Amino acid sequence: MALKNSENDVEISFETVEKEEDEVQMNFDHNAAPLQQLVDINDAFSSNEIFCSRDALIEWARNVGKRNGFVIVIKRSDKGDSRKARVTLACERGGTYRHAKNKSNVEDLNRKGTGTKKCDCPFKIIGVKLTSSDDWSVKVVCGFHNHRAAKQLEGHSYAGRLSDGEKTILSDMTKNLVKPRNILLSIKNHDEYNVSTMKTIYNARHKHRLLNSAGRSQMQQLMKQLNECKYVEWHRKDESNDCVRDLFWAHPTSIQLLNAFCSVLIMDCTYKTNRYRLPLLEIVGVTSTNLTFSVAFVYLEAERVDNYTWAMEKLQSLMFADRLPNVIVTDRELALMNAVRLVFPTTTNLLCRWHISKNVLGNCKKLFERKEKWEAFMSAWSVLVFSSKEDDYERNLRSLTTDYYTYPGAVKYVTESWLTPYKERFVAAWTDKVMHLGNVTTNRVHMQS
Repeated sequence: MALKNSENDVEISFETVEKEEDEVQMNFDHNAAPLQQLVDINDAFSSNEIFCSRDALIEWARNVGKRNGFVIVIKRSDKGDSRKARVTLACERGGTYRHAKNKSNVEDLNRKGTGTKKCDCPFKIIGVKLTSSDDWSVKVVCGFHNHRAAKQLEGHSYAGRLSDGEKTILSDMTKNLVKPRNILLSIKNHDEYNVSTMKTIYNARHKHRLLNSAGRSQMQQLMKQLNECKYVEWHRKDESNDCVRDLFWAHPTSIQLLNAFCSVLIMDCTYKTNRYRLPLLEIVGVTSTNLTFSVAFVYLEAERVDNYTWAMEKLQSLMFADRLPNVIVTDRELALMNAVRLVFPTTTNLLCRWHISKNVLGNCKKLFERKEKWEAFMSAWSVLVFSSKEDDYERNLRSLTTDYYTYPGAVKYVTESWLTPYKERFVAAWTDKVMHLGNVTTNRVHMQS
């Protein structure tokens, strides 16, 4: 807020203001609450400052009100067609409640449990524009409140509103994907008198999104954003109802990184993290400095071979014909594995060791009655998975089946569900034959989410 000190005495005619003051004082003496309930803040609003604009005056008055526990609102504004421009500021609790004009029976409106915060508070100040410039001066007409000051204004419906400048900050930070709590913290750091809450931020973000969407559906808005940001996008739809079935998109920079670092790709689906509960396939890559970058995202209608094959074909179309991936790491999603085999037949498909360990934990731990025995089994399983040679693998497998023959259910699960059909995809004796750059899990995908 910009203020200017008055170096010379400025003569201002407040004849009309003084008349209003006398009128308010007469009404105040007749209708006001008992004297011991009045709150005098004359000194807080009495100022000889000259304000550089109407907005600066209003901002000053509202901040002074907040410091003293009162909410100041604009009661009347006059642009000054026939007299000096002025603005009348009052307490939000000024005046009395007026019933809706279309309600003929007032008694029906006096329902039990209803009330109003209006208490005919007489507080009133007037700002007048100076004749010689665009500056403004302030005059206290009545500096009394007939109610107590609020102990705190956090969550107040009016005091917590965002100013135009704060709405601009919220809009910019929302576009940059800043979390709501950090937006609120930034606004409060910008204005020490701000009393907005998280609910205010959420409501403002929702309104901002509605304004940006301009009546478009969420799918239409997504398509618009992808087009404006120059994403490479493909989709296919159901011809019978014109609904989108699958949607693939990738950023141009991600495509450049993909063709520069195409040796290892990692894929995984996230579930139930969006309104429509659609699977979201995320594809990431690894740079020569071991950094992770996003390659593409795919919304899928369902986790079927047809959907995954369509996604893999679009991914392949982004790559140079002579620079296809050497390794693709996935979990044991059979439809995705089949799609990878169809589209990238020369690529080695490794399985995520972390997901395998989670499956072993969920299916075998309940078979062990003692914790020590279970931990020993998992230790033997880890030794087996990290066997560096095929001979070591055979020896460690015999050791595991011999030591835990009393737990046939656990041994049967790990051998029939994992080792026999998939050992070449996750046991070190086979995975170390390809250049996977240390990527034997899909954890990089979750780190990007």
